[in-house]
Amino acid sequence: MRVPNPRPTILEVERKFRRLAVPTLTQNGGIPPFQSLRALRATTIHDIYFDKADVLCNAGTWVRRRNGAWEAKIRKGGDRTNSRFEELTDTRDIAACIQRITGIDMKAERDFGLGKMAEFTTTREAWVADGVFCIVRDRMDFGHEVGEVELQVEMEGVTEEGKRRVMAEMDGRIGAFMQRYAWAFAPGKPVGKLSAYFEARRR
Repeated sequence: MRVPNPRPTILEVERKFRRLAVPTLTQNGGIPPFQSLRALRATTIHDIYFDKADVLCNAGTWVRRRNGAWEAKIRKGGDRTNSRFEELTDTRDIAACIQRITGIDMKAERDFGLGKMAEFTTTREAWVADGVFCIVRDRMDFGHEVGEVELQVEMEGVTEEGKRRVMAEMDGRIGAFMQRYAWAFAPGKPVGKLSAYFEARRR
């Protein structure tokens, strides 16, 4: 019997920043300049986040439908500012993850048995710096702004210990990158999208 190929694992590490310290990013906008900088096309993102009585969030898992496509992000370390995630995009994997945490066994067609907890639209500007670091500036329709520096890798057959080791190395690279180009990132504590969304709702 033929054994199916395992689906690749997507590992993502990100560090948030409050906002850019410059009006927009350019390669020679500060000292030292970026080795390279490529602007990506601006995009509009419509996110709907789902949960069941905060069970998923409390377990460090976020399930959303982004521009119609399902995603789940499973925290593998870090905190709300410096985060390490495994990302799932296959609905079978997402359903299995939700069932493992909540006990709910439903398919994507029924929103996995979850309820909507947040919905907003984001205008995203993005750049690729030094060939691999993705810098994004997100502006939400409820008036909040936040940025991230991200690294993402796709791997197959990696153990949990291997994931932790790879993500720790990625986080170190992002930290060194942000220190080198500190002129680009405004100081201060960033506030994530969901935290800002719920605060805006309370107001």
